[in-house]
Amino acid sequence: MQTHPFINSVFYRIAGIMLASIACCTGALLLYYYEHTGWLLAWLDSLVSVGLFSVSGFLLWYVTGVLRPIQAQIALTIGVLAISTIGGYMVGTLICPGRMEWFASTIPFRFLFGLLGWIILAQWYFIRWKEIRKEEPSEDSLVSVETETSLPPEEALLDRISVKDGTRIHLIRLDELLYIQASGDYVTLFTSTGQYVKEQTMKYFETHLPENAFIRIHRSCIVNSGEIIRVELFGKDSYQVRLKTGVCLRASLTGYRLLKERLSL
Repeated sequence: MQTHPFINSVFYRIAGIMLASIACCTGALLLYYYEHTGWLLAWLDSLVSVGLFSVSGFLLWYVTGVLRPIQAQIALTIGVLAISTIGGYMVGTLICPGRMEWFASTIPFRFLFGLLGWIILAQWYFIRWKEIRKEEPSEDSLVSVETETSLPPEEALLDRISVKDGTRIHLIRLDELLYIQASGDYVTLFTSTGQYVKEQTMKYFETHLPENAFIRIHRSCIVNSGEIIRVELFGKDSYQVRLKTGVCLRASLTGYRLLKERLSL
């Protein structure tokens, strides 16, 4: 799953906080000057409404690119606007119960500004999501380049992997190995007892592990096929592999095809 823009970038975090603050101030001013609600109610109402909207907007990133049907997107938008509006109403009933006749007149501008903000955020997320996908090297091109390179001479397949940790050396049996992930110039070996880092390439393990037991499902991941319990569609040309431990791993279209071939799916 791609890293959230607001987590990955200080600039986006600052911009997001500033926009949320401006929205909160604007909402409070509108309630105070046009509905004469009083400063305390205006600020609390706006703070809760914008806060709920901001949290929902933050979580929206994690379904961007996955939530494709337009009906689902519309339902999600209406649900978020309703939650934000209900939050403001609950604040009003707590501070001035029995005097909420003013609230109905605020619903149109709550939905109008909320809808505009949600559409802008959703479109920006979608553009960022597509840009990140384009920046990732194509799995098909990676496979074709590796195929064109000369194959190494025949070597014996690994039956265990040794990992040096200070003065200790860990010997990992293949039946203990769950999956391998690339970590820059290193790889991380995940086992049922822990994680181990080894200075080695993914290509080395791809060619030195039994191909019927270990499958490269992504340019950055090799998985033990015996640990797979389910393969799910995650997005366009992208799949998710769930292991017995509950871990979910991303699989590319090429990796999915390889899974189908090796596992006879």
